Amino acid sequence: MYSGSSDGESHEAASQRKIPPASSMLWVRNLRRYIGSGAGLGSEALMELETKRILLDIFKEKQQKSAEAGTIPSFYKKKPEEGSISQRVQRLAKYRFLKKQSDLLLNADDLDAMWVCLRENCVIDDATGAEKMNHEDFCHIASVWTEQIGPKCRRFCSPS
Repeated sequence: MYSGSSDGESHEAASQRKIPPASSMLWVRNLRRYIGSGAGLGSEALMELETKRILLDIFKEKQQKSAEAGTIPSFYKKKPEEGSISQRVQRLAKYRFLKKQSDLLLNADDLDAMWVCLRENCVIDDATGAEKMNHEDFCHIASVWTEQIGPKCRRFCSPS
């Protein structure tokens, strides 16, 4: 009669053989490692994992912001002491900022020179008596301004 065993063992002998636990089998461990890495997952599962990760990051960020919001920010800061390094750095930064801003501004002589140049290069309309100029004249005046005054007048020559 057929015993179900191909190597000639009896059914009782086959049932007495112990099957090792799944955790000790090499292929089970490799399969679990493969699935845990996400490499064996389909695109939907990968998308779901990525979504969960993003939502977890957002949740952690909101928790951190809410924890920070529990503290009241300081609105008053003491002025640095006279002669301290921080006061010197503040003064130097303020000086450099004001110097840069003053370099961008035109002084009265520069403005007068620009006005004279404009008046010399305009054409007076005979019918209305209005002073006019075309775009070519304006481009010529802009080049004269940059030669005489320098690059600080460029912003007055832009199309805007």
